[in-house]
Amino acid sequence: MAEIVDFPLTRDQREAKERLREAMREFNAAVKFAAKTGLEVKTYQLTCYATYSADPLTLVDVSTNIPGRLPRADVEEF
Repeated sequence: MAEIVDFPLTRDQREAKERLREAMREFNAAVKFAAKTGLEVKTYQLTCYATYSADPLTLVDVSTNIPGRLPRADVEEF
């Protein structure tokens, strides 16, 4: 059976990979903290397209709310 060898990453790719890993750690910690404090956390996957890639990119949208209360409709999203 053939051995699979990963192609070496560039310095920018390694940095991007590490930054994403750290961002996910912080994101997961923030979601856990919000849930522990009693907030209702909802996540959504969004698909978007960038000019530099033919492949779609998957983004994550997050919203929190106090359970049983609806968000005010007159508040602008930022």
